[in-house]
Amino acid sequence: MNLFEHVKKFPFIAAPLAGYTDHPFRKLCREYGASLAYTEMISEFTMATPRLRPRMEKLTYFTAEEKPVGIQLFGNKAGMFYDAAKAAEEMGFDIIDINFGCPVRKVAGSGSGASLLLDLPLAEKIVQNTVRAVKIPVSIKIRSGWDDTKQVFLDFNKMAEDNGVSAVTLHPRTRMQMFRGKSNWEHIKILKSASKLFIIGNGDVTNSFDAHRMLKETGCDAVMIGRATIGNPFIFREIADESYTPTLRERILTAARHFELLHSLKGRFGMLEARKYFNKYLKGFDRASDVRQVLMKMEDKEEILNFLKNMPEARAIENDGF
Repeated sequence: MNLFEHVKKFPFIAAPLAGYTDHPFRKLCREYGASLAYTEMISEFTMATPRLRPRMEKLTYFTAEEKPVGIQLFGNKAGMFYDAAKAAEEMGFDIIDINFGCPVRKVAGSGSGASLLLDLPLAEKIVQNTVRAVKIPVSIKIRSGWDDTKQVFLDFNKMAEDNGVSAVTLHPRTRMQMFRGKSNWEHIKILKSASKLFIIGNGDVTNSFDAHRMLKETGCDAVMIGRATIGNPFIFREIADESYTPTLRERILTAARHFELLHSLKGRFGMLEARKYFNKYLKGFDRASDVRQVLMKMEDKEEILNFLKNMPEARAIENDGF
């Protein structure tokens, strides 16, 4: 089946998120209903250089049940994107996304991400090399522009149309806004009206209501959800079923499962990394703060799992749906 026909059946996608969207994260999002999920950003130089690729093994690892699965590339060396895209296709990814939108100083300040919104000719060379290298779809992720005086999302759409790109994801803030203020969904609506491509909206979707509202108000083909998925893969099931709300037991046991997946993939580092998720999963009950503090001090896998699975709140409740 065509990738975009698959996405249209449930047009809600898990966004690539730096520091988060590894195999365990994507697996849970897909199980809860996301139609597509991506790796976090990976540099074109690393992907194009065989001796460096082992450094990315934990980021590029995926399993069959995650498919379709995408990879997001970033960088400013146009010549490297051809080999990087080839490598990604050979690994079995179903779509390559090029990041032209990351606003953080480490990325944009080095001439990648959102800084390429100021250099359409270089962005076009990157796109051309990527599209030429592969048979799988290529998409781009952009912001509205660098600042309010340089709104370039329609220019980038035209460039994408002219060079064989299949989809455009728009986060309708400028780079200078970072994540401040409100995203301007009107830009997504304008882009959808002007574009021949598959348009994905992104920005300020924090719950199932927002997700449906973006789809309705902008007419976009799909909605990409980012930070609201952290410790909350349940959002995709909430979108699909308005009567569903994860029980506290489900949240605790999903936190335990996420922890196990992280430990299996990354060992002790994964165990420590899980702490940032516990703050998201374990909230909204009387002793939540105390529970999180106890977990932050634990450094043994079995101790953590036993603690989570034996919490009174995690005990089976008849007909609780989990």
